Amino acid sequence: MVRPIARVLVFPFAMAVLLVGIYTAAMHTPTPHHLKVAVAGSPAQTGPLSTSLRKALGDAYDVSTVTSTEQARQLVAHRAVAAAYVPAPTPGDRDAGTPGTTFAQPPRPSGPLLYIASGAGAAQVNLAALPFENVAVQQHQFLQVRDLVPLSADDTSDTSTMYAAIGLTLAGYLSAVMLSTVFGTALTRRRTVAALAAFGAVAALTVWLITGPILGAVHGFAPAILVTGWLTVMAVGLATVFLSRFCGRMTPLPAVGIFMFLAMPASGAALPIATMPAPIRALHDLLPMTSTTGSLRQIMYFDSDGIGPYWLALGLWAIAGLVLTLTYDALKTRRTSRTSHRNDTAAQPRQTAEPVPSP
Repeated sequence: MVRPIARVLVFPFAMAVLLVGIYTAAMHTPTPHHLKVAVAGSPAQTGPLSTSLRKALGDAYDVSTVTSTEQARQLVAHRAVAAAYVPAPTPGDRDAGTPGTTFAQPPRPSGPLLYIASGAGAAQVNLAALPFENVAVQQHQFLQVRDLVPLSADDTSDTSTMYAAIGLTLAGYLSAVMLSTVFGTALTRRRTVAALAAFGAVAALTVWLITGPILGAVHGFAPAILVTGWLTVMAVGLATVFLSRFCGRMTPLPAVGIFMFLAMPASGAALPIATMPAPIRALHDLLPMTSTTGSLRQIMYFDSDGIGPYWLALGLWAIAGLVLTLTYDALKTRRTSRTSHRNDTAAQPRQTAEPVPSP
C-alpha cells in the first residue's frame, strides 16, 4: 500500500518543488540586464554623461543618447526605453506629463528632469530612475520626475493586468485538463474545440466583468479585452490538450509548469523582464502570458497600440496546439491500424497446399 500512496503524492510534491524552485530562482535577486534608458540634450551635455554612465553601470543598463527632449518623450511613451534623463530641461519640458507620484518632487524645479511611463511597468520605473537619482545627488541637484503614462487611480499597485492574465491562463489549462480527465477519448476533437471556444468566451466575459465594471481595476476598450481573454483561453487550452496526449493524468504538472510557473516570471508582469535570469528572459517572447499581460497593458495605457503581435502570438499558440493534436491523433490512428492489421494477419491459420493425387 505504501507504493501506491507514494505514487499519488509524487504529483503534489513535484508541483510544490516546481513552484518554489522556479519562482525563487527567477525572482529572489532581481538584477537589471541591459535595461534601456536614454539621455537627451546636446552632444556636449549627453556625451560625457553617457560615457561615464556606461562605464559605471556596465551591462546592467543600455544607455543611448538623443538630441531632443521631444524624441526622448516619444521613446518613453512608446516603451522603447524605460526612462529618459534631461540634464538641462526647458520650462516647457517640465510641463509634460504628470508628477511622478512615487518620487519626491522639488518645490521649485531647477535641476535635471527624468521622464518615465509607469503604465509600462511600475517596478521597471524604479530601477530605471536609480542611476539618474544617483547622478543628481552627486551633482547636488534635485531630480524632477514627470510621468508620461501614469498608472490608473484604480490600479496603483500595477498588478491588475497580472491577476487578470493569471485567471485567464488558469481557465485555459484547467478547462482542458478537466475535459480530458472526465471525458477522455469519449469527447471528440470537434467537441473539445467547441467546448473550449464556448468556455473561453464565458471566462473572458467573467474576468472582464470582475476586473472592469465591478472592481474598476482593468479598463479600456471592452471588445479588445474580451478578444484577449478568449485568445488566451484558446491558446493555453489547446496547447494543454496536446500535452494531455502524452501525459494523461499527469497533464496538470507540465501545463502549470509551463503556462504558470515559467510564464509568470517570463512575462515581466511581476518583476521587469530585464531583471530575470537569462533562461527566463529567453522565454519572454515565447510563452502566452507575455502576450496576455502585454495586450491588457496596451489596452489600458497605450490605446491598444501595438496589440497586433500579441494577438498573433496567442493565435499561433492555439493553432499550433490544434494542429499538433490532429497530427498526433492521425499518426496514432495509423499506427494502431497497422498493428491491428498485422495482428489479424498473424492470427489467420496458414493454408497448406493439398497433396496432388497420383494417377
